[in-house]
Amino acid sequence: MTFTKKKILVFSDWFLPGFKAGGPIRSLANLVNSLDHEFFIVTRITDHHSSEPYPNIPSNTWVDISSSLHVYYLDENSINDATMRRLIKERNYDKLYFNSLFSPKFTLLPLRIARQLKLRQRCVLAPRGMLKAGALSIKSNKKKIFLVVSRWLGWFTGIRWHATNEQEAQEIRLHYGSKSNVVIAPNLATVIQHTEQPIAKEENDLRLICIARISPEKGILEAIQFLKDAQLSGHISCAFYGTQQNAEYLQQCKTLAESIPEANIQFPGEIEPYAIGSALDKAHFFYLTTWGENFGHAIAEALQHGKPVIISNRTPWKNLEAEKAGWDLPLEANAFGPMLRHCIQMKQDTYNTWSTCAKKFGVAHAQDPKHVADNYRLFE
Repeated sequence: MTFTKKKILVFSDWFLPGFKAGGPIRSLANLVNSLDHEFFIVTRITDHHSSEPYPNIPSNTWVDISSSLHVYYLDENSINDATMRRLIKERNYDKLYFNSLFSPKFTLLPLRIARQLKLRQRCVLAPRGMLKAGALSIKSNKKKIFLVVSRWLGWFTGIRWHATNEQEAQEIRLHYGSKSNVVIAPNLATVIQHTEQPIAKEENDLRLICIARISPEKGILEAIQFLKDAQLSGHISCAFYGTQQNAEYLQQCKTLAESIPEANIQFPGEIEPYAIGSALDKAHFFYLTTWGENFGHAIAEALQHGKPVIISNRTPWKNLEAEKAGWDLPLEANAFGPMLRHCIQMKQDTYNTWSTCAKKFGVAHAQDPKHVADNYRLFE
C-alpha cells in the first residue's frame, strides 16, 4: 500500500519501559512498531502507580529510541500547560494522538491546548475501552458527570476517534453522537516466536493462568467463584498474575480462593513482559472472566503460545470454538462450569489438537496485513 510518512505527536500517561498500566501501553507500542511513521511520544518518567523514575532515562528532554521513535519523559513538576503548549508548537505535526479518554494531564490538558491552537482537526483519540459498560460502572457517578460535561462543552467535537472494533465505534457514537468521525482500526498484536511443544495434559489435571489486573472489571472474583461452583476434583491450579492495587478486592479474592481447598490458587503479583512466556508455558489454558476488554493483549499472547483460552464473550475474540482455539462464554456459572469440567477431563491427544489450533489462530491474527492497513488509514 502507498502512504505518506507522517510526524505524529502522541500523549500517553505511560509508555515503555513501563508495563504496569497493561493494555494501553502494549497497544501503543505495537502501533508504533508496526507503522512506518515518525512518532514523538510524551509520557511520564514513572510507571503506573509508581513514584520511582525509570533508571538511566533522562527526563524533560527528547530521547531518541530510533530514527522513527522519540520519547519525552516528563517528571511530575513539568506536566503543565506551558510544557504541553511548547511541545505541541515545537514541530508541525501531521497528527496528534491521545491514548486515553479520561486522562486529565495527558488528554484533556493537551487537547484543550490543541483546540486553542486550532489543531482540532488533526487530533485522534483512542478511548481504549473506557466507554464500555463494564469500565463505566467503576466510579460510575464521576464518569457520568464527565460524559455530560464533555458533551456540553464540546471537548471532543471535530476530532477523529480511534475505535478498535465495531462495538467500540457504536459506544463512541452512543455517547458522542451518531455523526462522530470514527475510524475503525484493530489493535495490533506482536508476532511471537514460540517453539515449545504442548505441555503434558492428563485427565483430571487442570492448570490455568490469568494475566490481568486484580480488579473487579477483570472478573477475578467471578473466575474463582466459577471454579468453586464447578466442583472439580483432581490436580487443579490457577495463577492470577496482575497488579494488586485494590487491597480490599484482593482480600475478597483470596478469601474465596481459600474456600476451595482442592485447588491451588495463587496471586503472584505483577509480571514483567519478559516473564510472561515462561509463565504461560506452565499452564494448559488461559482463563479470563472479564467484564469487558477493548482487545486483550494477554489473550493474543496466550493463543500464540498454544494456550486455548477460556474467556467471557465480552472481548473482541469471538467464535473461538469453531477454530478450536478456545471458548468465549456468557459470564455465568452454568456456562463456565461445564467448560471447566470438560477441560479438566481433556486428554493429551485432544489437547494437542486444541493447542496447535490456538497457536495457528493467534499467529494468523497477528500477521493479518489488513489490520496494519486499517491503522494507516487512522492517520490519513
